[in-house]
Amino acid sequence: MTSAQPAPWRDADVISVCLTALVGVIMIVAAWFGAAGAASLTRQAGWATLAVAGLGVSGIGLCLWLLRLRRTIGQRRASLVSLDTPAEPLPAPPPRRQDTASLPLVRAAGMRKVHDPGCPLVAGKDVQPAALGDGEPCAVCAVCQL
Repeated sequence: MTSAQPAPWRDADVISVCLTALVGVIMIVAAWFGAAGAASLTRQAGWATLAVAGLGVSGIGLCLWLLRLRRTIGQRRASLVSLDTPAEPLPAPPPRRQDTASLPLVRAAGMRKVHDPGCPLVAGKDVQPAALGDGEPCAVCAVCQL
């Protein structure tokens, strides 16, 4: 099963990051062994320069790889948040109830709030008719939006 999106990085990107990291590590290891065999500080400074160069090679390779990954993530993000209009229009939201005062309100035994009969908080319970002044309106069933 293949994806329509390309992989986050190409094979050339993986090879380049591996090669630059490997070359950098080889330079650092060579400088370590070279400096270990040098007795004078002047000769060790040359090996230290090689180690710093190896660190730079590895760092540049990894930074280029991270920049490529960042660019790919940006492209994917742009494709997710496109400015094109959707193929089919979204359905209109249901109209808000304007007049809830004419609806019968109910309340189950032990409840402080009054509810619309279709409220999920009173579904399956024995309810009694109630007036709006009999308790606080429920925030779930939109009775409170009077």
